[in-house]
Amino acid sequence: MADIFYIGMDLCSDFTQLSYYNDIKREPESVSQLNNKETYLMPNILFYSTDTEHWYVGGEASEARFNENGTVVDGIFENIGSDERVNIAGREYTYQELFMMLVKLHIDSFLYRYEAAEIKKLVISVDDFNVQIFQLLSRLHKDMGIPKECVEITSHLDSGLYYIFNQPTELWNNSVALYDYSADGLNYYRIDISKNKDPKAITVTHEDYTEQMSLSKYGNDTYQMDLDFAKIGEYESKKAYISAVFLTGVGFSNKWMKKSTNVLCQGRRVFVGQNIYTKGACYRAVGGEYRSFYDEYFVETKENVLSDIGISLDDEKDTFVPIINGGSQWYNTHGELKVILDDTDKISLVYKNHKTGEEKRETVKIHGLPKRPNKTTKVSLEVEFDSPHEGAVIIRDLGFGKLFPTTNKIYRKEFSI
Repeated sequence: MADIFYIGMDLCSDFTQLSYYNDIKREPESVSQLNNKETYLMPNILFYSTDTEHWYVGGEASEARFNENGTVVDGIFENIGSDERVNIAGREYTYQELFMMLVKLHIDSFLYRYEAAEIKKLVISVDDFNVQIFQLLSRLHKDMGIPKECVEITSHLDSGLYYIFNQPTELWNNSVALYDYSADGLNYYRIDISKNKDPKAITVTHEDYTEQMSLSKYGNDTYQMDLDFAKIGEYESKKAYISAVFLTGVGFSNKWMKKSTNVLCQGRRVFVGQNIYTKGACYRAVGGEYRSFYDEYFVETKENVLSDIGISLDDEKDTFVPIINGGSQWYNTHGELKVILDDTDKISLVYKNHKTGEEKRETVKIHGLPKRPNKTTKVSLEVEFDSPHEGAVIIRDLGFGKLFPTTNKIYRKEFSI
């Protein structure tokens, strides 16, 4: 019988982390390197051995490069948009092909540890939305031979929320602070929970401190870095009552925090971990009870859609029928609605702010439809987004069975909300 795995993957430019759901412990467990059980950060490098004609990834690639003849491939993320080709052992590869190989080998290096292993769900967490990376990862299921619905792509922020809200309730009774100190610098997120309002909401406020704090700015001067971070921590802690602080990112990997630790620990618990995003992605992969906060709360972040979009039936009750509901990342928000037109060639679109209830309406006239008897024209309405606030409603003529074939006409109504 095959081992079934729910996997969370944190895919960064330099390192990748994996975690899987441990049914016995009922929580995600980080995956260590095969050749170093103390390390969970797997470097994003590939090595092709001409001795064995074999590809290595991560820690195994780092080790094999010193023991075997071959070619090291790094800088894959930095060159993801390049048209350059890399010649390895007489074959040319694009950086896009190498990227997909890297991701797949990271996953396979874990699955190979079991005689029979299957992926039930894989959630990949990335730092920021990148069109090319998103498009490449969207076809990963084909390369791995698994159903499309088995792979999801999400963000660090979304994974962070999944991790935080699957911790003991007392840690998020009030606001929660998340500091992410990556190679690019420091970002701060304050998560506020509105429990007694309708709708219940989780609001994330983002502060960009990358200009004030970055690893390249300080070099070896950890004393000044500690002082500057203490000031930021003190300033942010005055804005809200914070139950817990979570610290993640390579910037927090060394023991330089002294004064700042005293500031952050005043009346609250502080957690430091490099595996917050991979474990959060794993919680999302499992779903069920672990995504209950998304069902109970409306989540408002810089990357989430804040409005419900649908149509009005223009009846006495002015019935609203949603095409999509807000509260998820714009690039993961999709919806489709099929309607039969009743003596009309117009559709009333409604954009309803989920938080405030404010509405924006517009009527779309569908030009060029053939003359058909009433209630014999079916159309589909699809919503796609280009950002959290901009996108389009796609209207397709579906006809009405064999009696009234489709014209294949497609209408696009762009919106800004």
